[in-house]
Amino acid sequence: MPAIEQEIRQDARIPAGYSVRELLASPLFAMSLTEAASRLIGIYHEAPRAVRYTSDLRRWLVAQAALAFYFERRTDASREDLTVTRLTEFTPLHRFASRNTIASYIAQMRQYKLFTERESHDKRLRPLALSEAAEHLIRNWFDSHMASLDRLDGGERLALSRADPRLLYYSQPPAARALIADSRWNDPPESVKTFTFTNLGSNVIHDLVARFPSANALSERCYIGELRPGDLASRYHVSRTQIVRVLNRARALGDIGWDGSQYSEGFWISARLIEDYRRWQAVKFEALSRSMSEACAMIYA
Repeated sequence: MPAIEQEIRQDARIPAGYSVRELLASPLFAMSLTEAASRLIGIYHEAPRAVRYTSDLRRWLVAQAALAFYFERRTDASREDLTVTRLTEFTPLHRFASRNTIASYIAQMRQYKLFTERESHDKRLRPLALSEAAEHLIRNWFDSHMASLDRLDGGERLALSRADPRLLYYSQPPAARALIADSRWNDPPESVKTFTFTNLGSNVIHDLVARFPSANALSERCYIGELRPGDLASRYHVSRTQIVRVLNRARALGDIGWDGSQYSEGFWISARLIEDYRRWQAVKFEALSRSMSEACAMIYA
């Protein structure tokens, strides 16, 4: 038995997988989400251009499919290589993007050095590989979610992931496939979609929800202090016009607002937005908790 497996067998248990209902029922879930949102914002600042590009939910789904194909090949040599053609022919993605759009997304991800072309004996295949920088980002993303799950039950997922890199390779593909197929995730409520189906992606909604103290009870208007569009624009390296456009759409839905003069003090977000965000995120945590549990059971049981 490899030393790493022997060590993990002795020190860790198979972590639990959770349903959306169980996650939302946990009194610690809101706090763990706030912490996760802060960590995701930190990952954004590591590679802002690349992370911002893949934060649009449609691009995120394509990127996750590409990662799944790549990791499946990495853990099973009988699987096909990751190629642009294979992605464009992956039918579940056609709900979110045309074949040409998928190819365009991947081309742009290559521009951001997330994927590189790998040498092949067959020049027609042009297989893709994940860059070292991209693997670092996805591992940080995965570990961030493992830390949040550990917060719920005192588990050791983060320690396991850091001790055994294979857990990412085995956990990500089933989680990605589940989320690509799950309308609760890929077709979020309008309050969430207002933010996630834009070039700003999920960064701004993570930021807004992270500002609301998780221990506070929800009310019709949940106040989070001062918020100026220009500050958000600077933080996320976009124009103020882009930020204002998204905020105005959310404002028209009744999900954000200012009590004072426009774009000054007294900024609030609605309880509906926070609840919709928590339910939406719970779908992702359900998929990741279950895939991590299954990966550990497969490797260590």
